[in-house]
Amino acid sequence: MSSTGLLELLSSPAVTNAAGLAGSVAVVFGVQRLVPTFDPSWYKQLKKPTWTPPNYMFPLVWIPLKLMQSVALWSVCSRAPSAAALALPLTAMGVHMFLGNWWNVVFFGRRQLKGSLPWMYAFWASIAATAATFYPISPLAAGLMLPTQVWVTIATQLNREIVQLNSAAA
Repeated sequence: MSSTGLLELLSSPAVTNAAGLAGSVAVVFGVQRLVPTFDPSWYKQLKKPTWTPPNYMFPLVWIPLKLMQSVALWSVCSRAPSAAALALPLTAMGVHMFLGNWWNVVFFGRRQLKGSLPWMYAFWASIAATAATFYPISPLAAGLMLPTQVWVTIATQLNREIVQLNSAAA
């Protein structure tokens, strides 16, 4: 294959779309890796509501949610009419990813149960803001953020109840 043929192949829409999607997956999953792994024994010892999902459920839920967020990010980036149109949606997505990670640091890393609640509320709001900024560019992308909104609503209630049940440790 000639260098011209290779360049044409690499710049084809299929390859460009695949690279964009792979880049979005790398960003969404990569940002999560910035949070250190914390000792899970502390969480296991907390009093939790009876409806608390088993620990193995969290990655089973978060992995598909992160994949949907990746597709949403790719959809917005590939459909935006200009780079300037991406400023607000990418900022919202960045804030959303930061707040989700920061909640992990405060709750699991610093073990500040009560102190984690404002971060969880901000995280919840940032997902709604991300979906709202995605919608004008890609309604599909906004819709792909909604399952995360639902899960974080559940997680917020779980966080609140853990704080209440462990008020001496909060």
